[in-house]
Amino acid sequence: MPIKTTQKLEDLEMLFAFEGWAEPRGFNLTRSENTQYDHIETRSAWLGFEAAHGPDGCRPTGQQLYALIKKNSDYAHQTNKLFPVRVSQAPYDDYVVHGGPGGVYRMRDVNFYVIEDGKQYRLN
Repeated sequence: MPIKTTQKLEDLEMLFAFEGWAEPRGFNLTRSENTQYDHIETRSAWLGFEAAHGPDGCRPTGQQLYALIKKNSDYAHQTNKLFPVRVSQAPYDDYVVHGGPGGVYRMRDVNFYVIEDGKQYRLN
């Protein structure tokens, strides 16, 4: 069964998160052709990181926040479907909404939702 694109993106995000954690701690991040880390300590650290942050690991509690791009937004052409987001520090300007096809959005460009028992509830 092929891996879904969203799963590939989640795996890539976890890889970047691991390397962001491992590099300042001095781990050797050299990888071989099969994408495994060459250094045994780095490989062991990766397995622990993956276990802790993967589907069976520590997960945030609470509901997933979703966004829908407003029809009057410059980004409305990107999608008309809900996508999972998080709100955190802006990488530039006021783009604090992270997720979706564009990667980051301003709060004024999206409406927020949660889903409970299959029903969408708009928050703003």
